[in-house]
Amino acid sequence: MKLHVSQVSYSVGNKVIVDAVDLDVDEGQRLVLLGPNGAGKSTLLRLISGVLSPQSGKITVLGENIRDFSLADRASTVGVLTQRVSLDFPFTAREVVAMGRTPFGRGRTDSPIVEQLINDLDINADQNYLTMSGGERQLVQIARVFAQVWGRGGKAILLMDEPMTALDLKHQVDVIAIMQRLASEGVAQVVVMHDINMAASVADKVVLMSSGQVVASGHAKEMLTPELLEQTFDTPVTASGLPYLKPGS
Repeated sequence: MKLHVSQVSYSVGNKVIVDAVDLDVDEGQRLVLLGPNGAGKSTLLRLISGVLSPQSGKITVLGENIRDFSLADRASTVGVLTQRVSLDFPFTAREVVAMGRTPFGRGRTDSPIVEQLINDLDINADQNYLTMSGGERQLVQIARVFAQVWGRGGKAILLMDEPMTALDLKHQVDVIAIMQRLASEGVAQVVVMHDINMAASVADKVVLMSSGQVVASGHAKEMLTPELLEQTFDTPVTASGLPYLKPGS
């Protein structure tokens, strides 16, 4: 098992944020955490990344407790995209993407990996990052985290929190295509989302969360039903069939 989360809980004061969560992600599998605001998805992602320590339970990556990883080992094993990235220096987009190669001593802006991602995601490489729109910055940060796990295959996991929120349709499709490529190479992925349709486009497996707990987990087609979604989001839901995004279609 690439990632194993066993009975993990986390609280702030008297408020339980993550409550006895179990989940497993296999090599090359794309798991989507889906649920309403305040469900505990982002906190769970931070626990998996090792930024937070669970107050109970255990998280293992490649068979080792994530908290036992050195910072260097964690940087070369776990690629993390958070919802908010603070970067206030006038780097070019190319320089920001190249930061993803820093754990491997290859942060040069002329890296072939950096150039490939810039081309595949149609990024204006020489533009000042601070002058970019929110969607453009998001795309650059996604490229950076892709660069961090590129070529690592089964030795890396990718954690992304709401990666698609600011992207236009074309770039959503481009990002999904690269996620598929990484999965085919063995990179396990955990992605936080609110968008049900997007989850259907991305996920091999879905974990539905509400109030810090897992409502249900399983194959995407089994989870994205009106009954389970209504239970998770506490609102009426109508299911419509195929995902609306499908790279190459």
